Amino acid sequence: MCWRTPFALTSLLASLATAPAAAQANTGAADAREVQAYRLTMPKLNQLNQAIADLNRLRDADPAYQRLLSKKKELAVLSEKDEPSDAERERMDRLEAEIEEAKQAEDAPEDKDQSLSAMAQRMAADPRIAGAFKRASLAPREAATMQLALLQVAFAVGMLESGTIKEIPKDVHPDNVKFYQANRAAIAALTALQERDD
Repeated sequence: MCWRTPFALTSLLASLATAPAAAQANTGAADAREVQAYRLTMPKLNQLNQAIADLNRLRDADPAYQRLLSKKKELAVLSEKDEPSDAERERMDRLEAEIEEAKQAEDAPEDKDQSLSAMAQRMAADPRIAGAFKRASLAPREAATMQLALLQVAFAVGMLESGTIKEIPKDVHPDNVKFYQANRAAIAALTALQERDD
């Protein structure tokens, strides 16, 4: 069974928010206003983190995922050998092909509709993701909006601090910038879980 984890969705959201202007162009003016109006809070980020932790537990318990991890570990051990035998080289080739096949099965097909509604529908369509959000008392649309707002503000703060820009972009709310700067360590701890990928 293909394990559709939140990471494919997180990657999709990240691709929309490589810059605040890019997210606005990709999601449409109404969605951009919704993201700009969203106020980040630690309780809401904790809910998102709870849902993603729940999904990680489900994924980690999946026998198909455990088999994939086992193949990756076996490949890593074989790859460290200075002079693998012919049989070991053949096994490495098979493992690489099986891992690549699993990766391609996991990759979400590109969907040109990148609106918040479409993202929320894609998340709600997977019962595991929908269930995790429900258990965390978080609607898929709010999760998508929150992640875009968080990615936008992180990008904006990085550009501000590097001197690339001199003022907060108009589509990033100043309250979110203050929130991000005041809670940077806690946000980094929360998002580290989201970025975990074996």
